[in-house]
Amino acid sequence: MNKSIAVIGLGRYGKSIATELYKNGADVLAIDGNPEIVNADSVTCAMSLDVCDMDALRETGISNMDAVVVAMADSLDSSIMCVMSAKELGVPKVIAKAKDEMMEKILKRVGADQVVFPEKESGIRLSHK
Repeated sequence: MNKSIAVIGLGRYGKSIATELYKNGADVLAIDGNPEIVNADSVTCAMSLDVCDMDALRETGISNMDAVVVAMADSLDSSIMCVMSAKELGVPKVIAKAKDEMMEKILKRVGADQVVFPEKESGIRLSHK
């Protein structure tokens, strides 16, 4: 059975996650507020919408997803709104990207099940090689 995962935020990190998940057989919904970077070539479905608008997120069917990855860390407000909306809409697992420890604490308090630091984690993996 395929997993269905929404990736919100299609910068380098989000686009990379969405593409790899799709290559590995997941049904991927890619969402970003910037219509210029939304591309459905390497995902199941892609759309541009205001990621802070809970009604817009509800209309995407995000509540039916197995997981949501909030892959943006530049805007704390947007990250908080996406995490809270996903949890309120019943998404069982929400993973969020953070840029620092304070952002991690905030995202966990508003419902993120897991918080990641891609640059830090990549540096640690590389140093062990």
